Amino acid sequence: MQLYCMEVASPVKMIFATAVLAIVVALSGHTESAYENTFDATKGCLQYNSHYYTDYAHPYFSTDAFRNVRRGPDNSTEFRFGMLGEYNAIFRLSPVQYPYDNTQMCELELFCWQTNICEVRRYVRKSPSEFTKYKQLQVKSGRGSMSRLEPFMFTLAIYPDGSATLTKDGATEPFLEFQDTTISFRYIGFSDWSIPVIYFFDCPHKQ
Repeated sequence: MQLYCMEVASPVKMIFATAVLAIVVALSGHTESAYENTFDATKGCLQYNSHYYTDYAHPYFSTDAFRNVRRGPDNSTEFRFGMLGEYNAIFRLSPVQYPYDNTQMCELELFCWQTNICEVRRYVRKSPSEFTKYKQLQVKSGRGSMSRLEPFMFTLAIYPDGSATLTKDGATEPFLEFQDTTISFRYIGFSDWSIPVIYFFDCPHKQ
């Protein structure tokens, strides 16, 4: 008759096996979070693909038709947007749908190429490619950066006195602040400078 004996694991082997299991579990969790779908942040948004450069007659969207405008503190009006691209996201705020007949308007250019600055300006637009009376209202180094792989989501809050803040999702402080006492945001348009930018607009607000 043959006797078969099971090898009893030593305390050292048991500790080693436990450590390996813990590492595997930790790595598995890290892998899952690394592959989180960041585009979930754009759920419920409308989308506009800008790829005709800055002189093109891009459409303007009526904010009266937006479904997700929110009233914020101090009677502010809040919009949530997103942008996907390497740099130079351009937002245009206009009092009319076709701002080509000497229309005074406000333009925000976010995360400019090379410098990564954000700039706010006011001008009078005469046509899709012409404007006059240019005035720079704000220039500030960008806090963060755009990406063509992950949407940059933020909230634009505009107050009755014309002051405004742009705050990235998850942040407590704005990455850009400015004031334009003549600002009108009845219509909002989007443009790009030299490479395409995808815009997400009329986005549901995060709770």
